[in-house]
Amino acid sequence: MRPSGREVTVEFQRRRKRLLHNFGFALALFTLGLIFMQMADLFPGLLGVGGRGWKTAAFAQLLAGLVLAVTGFLQYRCPVCNSLLRGHDSYFFGVMLNPGKCPECGTRLQE
Repeated sequence: MRPSGREVTVEFQRRRKRLLHNFGFALALFTLGLIFMQMADLFPGLLGVGGRGWKTAAFAQLLAGLVLAVTGFLQYRCPVCNSLLRGHDSYFFGVMLNPGKCPECGTRLQE
């Protein structure tokens, strides 16, 4: 059974919001990871944490940010045909942030 137009737009907006939150958190984690890398270089003994500890924390932040970004990207699909909403073609890693309709099935994604 195909969902109604209202259900599709609500589900798509929920997925879009989750994508934007994931990317925002990933950006914050990347920034925090870069700050930790600077802490390892500039203040290796700060707060009793050595340079290796700061670098480990930086790597963990960067890895967590990467996982969040990829998770957000992979869940951003059309609620009807389940295809990724890519920007231009299958080789482009970007997504359309606010498409009016699905490029694959033509389903309306906005009210």
